[in-house]
Amino acid sequence: MTVHPKGKTNKARGEETREKLIEVGLRLFAMNGFNGVSMRSLASEAEVNLATVGYHFGGKLGLYEAVIKEIIRFREEVMPGEDAVREKIAEFDAGKLNREALAEWFFRSQMEGILSDPTTLWGLMLINREMADPSESYQLLDDEFFTPAIDAMVLLLRAVMPENTSLTEILAVGTSIVGIVLKFVNPKAFSDRVGWNEMTPERINELTAILSRRAVAFICC
Repeated sequence: MTVHPKGKTNKARGEETREKLIEVGLRLFAMNGFNGVSMRSLASEAEVNLATVGYHFGGKLGLYEAVIKEIIRFREEVMPGEDAVREKIAEFDAGKLNREALAEWFFRSQMEGILSDPTTLWGLMLINREMADPSESYQLLDDEFFTPAIDAMVLLLRAVMPENTSLTEILAVGTSIVGIVLKFVNPKAFSDRVGWNEMTPERINELTAILSRRAVAFICC
């Protein structure tokens, strides 16, 4: 069991334990799927007793739902939401941004969000599992992750692509762009191939600049 520093209230310790279980659950569910994770392994990895998982979440399913909600929570850190997109489009309409800058902002936001936060890897791995084999929580993920992300993407692409572009083409381009981003969820294979010892902030900037320039050319310009 983790030893907590003196002076923490029971509420603070409980919240810390809850967050630790979500963090561990995210990683284990991403690697092994819902059925491949036992309550005992969850408790062991989080360094808590078995009853603690039930106390905080009511059981494994409750923890899984909490993990899905955590993935939803960080969605806008990786994929700009509609409000952020509308603000940028307003700048574009006002002449403060050109078409290329608007498209680059959207793509760069996604790349930087993924490359700068290693926990994103586990979230996207779990999303891929849900897409391949939907659980009871899939509808929540669809309603609060996929749909808002797609709506924001379509809004952005409608602004930068020609007016007569069909929804089919918009979604095809958008899906391709997302695919580029997802290829770098785990950048180790790429960094090893190009001879980078680690993905430093400078390397992330270099990679993001290259891909942003190419993505803008693909999208519109």
